[in-house]
Amino acid sequence: MSKIFDALRKAEMKKSGSPRNKGQVRVRREHGEESESHFLRGVDKNFRRGLMTLRNSIDSELRSSDHRVIMFTSAIPGEGKTTISAFLARMLALGEADRVLLVDCAVSDPEIHTLFGLDNDKGILDYLSGTAPLEEIIRTVDEGVLDIVTMGPRRGADITQPMFNSEKMSTFIKATREMYDYVLIDTSAILDAPETPIIGSYATGTVMVVQSGKTKREVIKRAMLTIEKLGGKFLGTVLNRKKYYIPEFIYRRV
Repeated sequence: MSKIFDALRKAEMKKSGSPRNKGQVRVRREHGEESESHFLRGVDKNFRRGLMTLRNSIDSELRSSDHRVIMFTSAIPGEGKTTISAFLARMLALGEADRVLLVDCAVSDPEIHTLFGLDNDKGILDYLSGTAPLEEIIRTVDEGVLDIVTMGPRRGADITQPMFNSEKMSTFIKATREMYDYVLIDTSAILDAPETPIIGSYATGTVMVVQSGKTKREVIKRAMLTIEKLGGKFLGTVLNRKKYYIPEFIYRRV
């Protein structure tokens, strides 16, 4: 684990709903400050600062790589990985140049469609099963700055796991990493989902979200080993929901 980042607490959602090429010029939004406050309205300033630190650390870790395909996961459920991946995607999309795709591969607990107010009638599982082309599963939200692929209708685990361990999944990663500057993939907890380590093997790197005071060190290490056994690369961890018992600014100065 390279660094531990304080992601901290609250977040809020907004809604809305065509893929873009990586080199395509985005129409410049007017009133940058107003736009930014609209998309990140309700986000705690410390949480936002943590997202910026996380973005900088990811870029630093991957400075020698041409691609940014980042898997977000956790050792066990309920540690906040979906909130962090969703709001990092939203923050990255606020940049004038970055093309960002957020993909829901959390088979056991898909939530991205709920966070962004989208239906879940067609998604990554439909693409992997060959029933929908890529352009049909990509939806645009947040007034056109962020693209999303939802999970799609659930299938049984015996059906979905082989889907992710397939040439179709490899094709999806290769195609989207050329179209976007960042592809963020939200997945189910490693120790609950056999497909998560498989997805990690396709990613440029993996970020693990750990809830402060909840997950034991041994459990985290076991989850990391599960990813690494299939060739996944860990970028680091996000320490989420850290409580400060003295004022936070003192921690930042000592």
